[in-house]
Amino acid sequence: MTKMMTTRKTTALALTVAALACGCRPRRQMAESAPVKAELIPAAAPAPPPAPEPAATFELAAAEGTVEAQRAGRWVPLKRGDTLTRSDVVRTAASSTAVLRLATGTEIELRAGVEIAVDRLPGGASVDLRRGKVLARVGGNDALSVKARETRTTNEGPARFVVLADARGQVSVAALEGKAQFSAAGKSVALSAGTSSTSKAGAPPEDPERIPEEVLLRVVWPAGERHGEEAELTGRAAPSSTVSVNGRPAAVGPDGQFTATIPLHDGKNPVDVVAEDLAGRTRRDAAIVVKRPAHAPKLTPEVTDLWKK
Repeated sequence: MTKMMTTRKTTALALTVAALACGCRPRRQMAESAPVKAELIPAAAPAPPPAPEPAATFELAAAEGTVEAQRAGRWVPLKRGDTLTRSDVVRTAASSTAVLRLATGTEIELRAGVEIAVDRLPGGASVDLRRGKVLARVGGNDALSVKARETRTTNEGPARFVVLADARGQVSVAALEGKAQFSAAGKSVALSAGTSSTSKAGAPPEDPERIPEEVLLRVVWPAGERHGEEAELTGRAAPSSTVSVNGRPAAVGPDGQFTATIPLHDGKNPVDVVAEDLAGRTRRDAAIVVKRPAHAPKLTPEVTDLWKK
């Protein structure tokens, strides 16, 4: 009996030693040293995203005639005081004008038949001139970039400059005050006050030239009295000028030649031709074209008593 108990103690002792050797603890010891439950620390709330930088938006400071903005795929009328966003496209109808103004005072005057998209750049504003003529007035430390087809025009300090994108793909720029930089096709030219340059269909800009002192306009009027329903006149202006005949635009060719067809009614037809050069100066020529009836007037016979005379 004593020998059996001794054997059992020896076996238990051997099992304890084996358990300690393999890193295990007796059940009693494990109960005494139960692991401490870790306390969860709540994570800090994420920082709010930085507020977006305010966009340099334009305000419609003045409008004459029909001025519209393209929004959600349709054209809607604009009125003075409306604010434009960077997604707006603005256009002016024939014989209509508009002035876009930044809060800093920079202005862009839109002449008739302009289509332009407004955008922004870090530290300044940018516009995309798709067609027509604009006059930019930049003051103080403002920066303005006018993109037109494959060209870009920027100011150097306070400046006043004109950008014209015509139907032929030609872009002309003139600096009226201050300095402007005109770039296209990897070439950039500096325009000082009173000089202009042209880029033809994306080509590098031409070297700056002085703006002529006089506005060029020569009109060849129809000769004599007319009998048809219309008459044609021709003329010449500077290639960068815009020409209107009785308020309707006439296309000016690369050599400055233009042609216009005038509808006629019986009698006197006043015709007014206006040329506006790149600097915004105008010259006018006017005449009267007379149309005679196509057929002789119908005569009514008068019956008289000849023997009474």
